[in-house]
Amino acid sequence: MTTSTTTEPDSAAQAPTSAAPLPTGPLERFGSRKVMAALVVGVLALQLGFILSYVAAFHQPTPRDITVAVVAGPGLPDGIGQQSVDKLNALDGHPVDARTASDTAEVRRLLRDREIQGAYVIEPTGTDTLMTASAGGSSIASALESIFEQVSETQHRQIVVRDEIPVGAHDNRGLSGFYLSIGWVVGGYLLAAAIGLIIGAPATLRQAWAQLAVMFGYAVVSGALGALITTHGLGTFAGHWFPLWILGTGVVFATGVFTLGLRAAVGILAVPLAIAVFVVLGNPSAGGAFGANVIPSFYAAIGKWITPGAGTEGVRSIVYFDNVGLAQPAVAVALYTVLGAVLLLGFTAFRSQRITGSTADTPAPAAK
Repeated sequence: MTTSTTTEPDSAAQAPTSAAPLPTGPLERFGSRKVMAALVVGVLALQLGFILSYVAAFHQPTPRDITVAVVAGPGLPDGIGQQSVDKLNALDGHPVDARTASDTAEVRRLLRDREIQGAYVIEPTGTDTLMTASAGGSSIASALESIFEQVSETQHRQIVVRDEIPVGAHDNRGLSGFYLSIGWVVGGYLLAAAIGLIIGAPATLRQAWAQLAVMFGYAVVSGALGALITTHGLGTFAGHWFPLWILGTGVVFATGVFTLGLRAAVGILAVPLAIAVFVVLGNPSAGGAFGANVIPSFYAAIGKWITPGAGTEGVRSIVYFDNVGLAQPAVAVALYTVLGAVLLLGFTAFRSQRITGSTADTPAPAAK
């Protein structure tokens, strides 16, 4: 009698094998200790950078190259104006950059066109006039007063100050535009940071365009409401709601899109990078409390190319100078918008292609 035996398949061999899940976040990749250490070091670096940047920008405001025009009043000898220009340009530290002007009418035009920041009118009576434009920066106007008071004392002359383009009655020291701009910037990068941290970087171009659409809608509303508060709510910039709305929309959108682009490019490091750009560097260089001609040259150079400074300068141009000087802030806002969109769409497309390629390379399961 023959006994037949059948071999049962090994259930372990038959069981489908699944690869261990790959680590997806910093905790899984590096462990909690390393992540905690990185967080502490990163936050400390931002804190120290904040302190260093603000103190370095504001600890010793020094006037530098403030543009002024010199007018010799009627009845004075020829050449007096040029002699005064030469003496002013020879002052220690070069606090002013002086030139001559024919009369006060030309000076007023130059002030309105933002070609100069002040003017010194020499009168035959011995009492001269300093013409300023505090709307272009109260710290610069104050610096000019201090400089020309010292000049008048050395020459034993008197001086009176006339503010040709003053700040508004509800705009103390011209700081309201700075705070408005900072509010727009904070809203832009906070929303972008929240999207990046909670929703994450977009995996497809469709998701990237959706994030851009959300950011644009928020920018329109944020810009409108910020302008509404300062024009109708507080009356600070009454009569300028529409152009401020357009400016605010641009500042919020540019800041937010740039932060979204950083998120797509470098991941969660986008948040501290955005803070470093817009807060650590952008706020002290924006020309709020101190104008570009009284802060260190490094901050003066970068301030107008970061959205807080672009927004502050844009508000001044709209409210006080009939849009003169608005082109540069517009260019800065456009650059951040374009760069952010390129980063967001470019890195999203690259990531999407990698995911599609890895899916195509994955072998199909064998048929049973």
